[in-house]
Amino acid sequence: MQRTATQTTPIQAGPGPSDVRPYRERLLRIDDVCFMTGLGRSTIYAKVKAGDFPSAVQLHGTSVAWRESQVDAWIAARPAVGAMPDAQPAAKPAPIAASKPGRTARAHRPARAASVGVL
Repeated sequence: MQRTATQTTPIQAGPGPSDVRPYRERLLRIDDVCFMTGLGRSTIYAKVKAGDFPSAVQLHGTSVAWRESQVDAWIAARPAVGAMPDAQPAAKPAPIAASKPGRTARAHRPARAASVGVL
């Protein structure tokens, strides 16, 4: 009789970072994608067309959805604010000059002459 090696994985009592659970891919509709990314609907479709955003998968007819893992990866690839140390700070715009006190539009109109109709 020959012994065979079997592999077992220990089961932990509580949830923890080492727990492995099967990953189930979620499909996100456009409203969820807009919420997650902060982008508008037309911007998302424009970025898909330009190849700058993950493509949607066809569900049925004209129904489409995006894979959550692809959207998460796209979000993770965005640079963080202030992440570029070589970037120069934006120049402050010049202050707006104080406008001259002007007259109202009504003051520019000539006074209307009273018309008196003689019949």
